[in-house]
Amino acid sequence: MRVEAVGADVCAFILERRTPDLKSRSILLCLLVCGVAVVAMAAARPAASGRGLTPRQAHAIAVLVAHHDRIDLSDTHVELNSMDLSAAFVPGFYSFIIIRESSMPGPDETLRRYAISRRTGDVWEMTLCTHYDFPELTRMRRTFGRAGAAAEVAEQGRQLGCGEHEGKPAS
Repeated sequence: MRVEAVGADVCAFILERRTPDLKSRSILLCLLVCGVAVVAMAAARPAASGRGLTPRQAHAIAVLVAHHDRIDLSDTHVELNSMDLSAAFVPGFYSFIIIRESSMPGPDETLRRYAISRRTGDVWEMTLCTHYDFPELTRMRRTFGRAGAAAEVAEQGRQLGCGEHEGKPAS
């Protein structure tokens, strides 16, 4: 049974059973139950209701794109990390970096830097200014209730500093 139906049933029961001296208490109790039902409904709604991707969904997309790029995340020397520490690295995007730790003294190698639109789930490689578009990604974005239009992709490219000649889709 849905939460809102339970809340309505409880309110109806309370109001039917009230006595004149409990009238105000019954109404308050009914309002409280309905309020709890509304809060429960709001919490149960998926992120696709206009709030954007969750960090967990963005991470799943980053893993999928890394797999598409043939990056083995099971390699103990390869790490996928969020770049959004105290705030968004790029406003409007979740940002991830994939590095390969050096086995010898020296710097680690950056393999990819992904920017994932919080609103649409579109994925860009920030260094190469590459927009990703492949069937598995499209399916995952649809599963999360996300889809972007071509105009949004162009605007995202501008936000990330990618010029007109860049941003060719990676299939």
